[in-house]
Amino acid sequence: MRGYGFTYKGRHSSTMGVNLLNYTPNSPELREYEDEVDGLPGVIDYGTEYGKRAIDVTMDLTVNDDQFKVRQSQIYQWLKPTQAAGILVFDDVPDRFYFAKLTGLLRPEQIGQYGTFTFTFKCTDPFAYGPERIEEYVITKSPDIKRIVSDGTEPTPPEIILVNTGTTTVPKIILTNEYRLEGG
Repeated sequence: MRGYGFTYKGRHSSTMGVNLLNYTPNSPELREYEDEVDGLPGVIDYGTEYGKRAIDVTMDLTVNDDQFKVRQSQIYQWLKPTQAAGILVFDDVPDRFYFAKLTGLLRPEQIGQYGTFTFTFKCTDPFAYGPERIEEYVITKSPDIKRIVSDGTEPTPPEIILVNTGTTTVPKIILTNEYRLEGG
């Protein structure tokens, strides 16, 4: 049975002999574009964009016969920060994932064979993603309205593919997409 944990790059933390104690997906950093003008109170605001997101993690080791330092090396190899970001999924939110990689130090605290590790994942893409959702509709009348709604918290453009499976040409197809980019 798996303990409370997370899966990183397809490997669950329990297979490494660790349990997740806590984690915090911090809000993304913000990049604020502004300018100060002499003689004008305040600033001119040119907008804000999201930067990277940090996820702070603390986990502890399940005691076994292996030396603490050996296990520390194995965990570091699993989280290897010199490789590309991987998919990170926490057990308590299994339908959301991040693209993440280890940043900073793997900070161990050892007490005999037992110990804890504190570290931070960096998500250069600050969003959590859910599963791809594919909806198929057969349109048999005109006019016909199909609504596609995203369950996420950020506007997400849909990919719409129309396939005419019949032999008759379908004239005057009108698509209305309510998704709009900011400022667009």
